[in-house]
Amino acid sequence: MTDMLSSTGNIDDIYLKYTPELFIRQKAGQRVANQQQNNRKARSDTPEYAEVKQRMVDAAIELISETGFNKFRFEELAEKIGCNRATLYRYFDSKQDLITAVMLTLMHEITNDIIEKTAGSQTVTAKTFTDALYDIIRDLRTDKRYAIVMDAQNVETFARLTHEYFSAITTSMLEKHMTDTSSGRVLKAGVSISDAVHWLMHQIISYGFFGVKGVNEQQQKAYLEKMVVSVII
Repeated sequence: MTDMLSSTGNIDDIYLKYTPELFIRQKAGQRVANQQQNNRKARSDTPEYAEVKQRMVDAAIELISETGFNKFRFEELAEKIGCNRATLYRYFDSKQDLITAVMLTLMHEITNDIIEKTAGSQTVTAKTFTDALYDIIRDLRTDKRYAIVMDAQNVETFARLTHEYFSAITTSMLEKHMTDTSSGRVLKAGVSISDAVHWLMHQIISYGFFGVKGVNEQQQKAYLEKMVVSVII
């Protein structure tokens, strides 16, 4: 036993050497447990899968917006939607998996908000764009749902999802309003739509977290037009 405790070999090798029957049983048990776990996962190819999963996400958003991330528990979510904790794990591998789904849902809302506000009028000008940008940042800082996305502990997830999904979506949707309009090109010469969206996303994230310089709306809009909008329009 002393030799076993002092060994520096791989832990599986140690157990296999000294307790081969126990080792084999443990490995077999692990395989069975893993298979049972896989069998318990909800089937994503069923018609109701997406609906049920989104219902869970929407309920999670309501809870988190009320109590915050630190107090959010799977047990409360299960109670809210009328299921048990095990059912949640059929749709989400972990709490972080659910949080990512929550972030994706809210970022879809934010992206739609950006597109609606910045491209809502036929003519995009520096003023209309500044007004829209101000409204977007204000919503990010005051809306209880958006506060989930802007929580400091989610900044890395927010940045990653923005890069992976939403920059491309926003680029595609804004392009026709900023580079091919009846009044001509809105973007400055030499500024591509992808560069403009990349710049805007970074500014929206930054000012969403830290706020805009200025003591009132007029000063904040003037700052945004000078420091952000004038770079691309």
